[in-house]
Amino acid sequence: MRYRSPKLLSSARGEECCMQSENCNGNPETTVFCHLNEQFAGKGMSQKADDCAGFYGCSSCHQLYDTGHVEGWMVLRAYYRTIRRMLETGVLRV
Repeated sequence: MRYRSPKLLSSARGEECCMQSENCNGNPETTVFCHLNEQFAGKGMSQKADDCAGFYGCSSCHQLYDTGHVEGWMVLRAYYRTIRRMLETGVLRV
């Protein structure tokens, strides 16, 4: 069963990019929720990963990630920063 959450996806709107690669455009107006491209996260043929598996990324970092031009530690850092931001803003609660 796929996990979908419009609330998690829309929480990226206006947020700072959490990947901040060397190509980051630094424009929060282009930030979206970037789904992971891994099968373990629910990614499949013509199927996005679960909505809980991703990070906030600007359009430039999103493109870099989707074309496979980032190192694994950068994705992990972006995921961590996104979870922290979601906790800080109350999108996620413990």
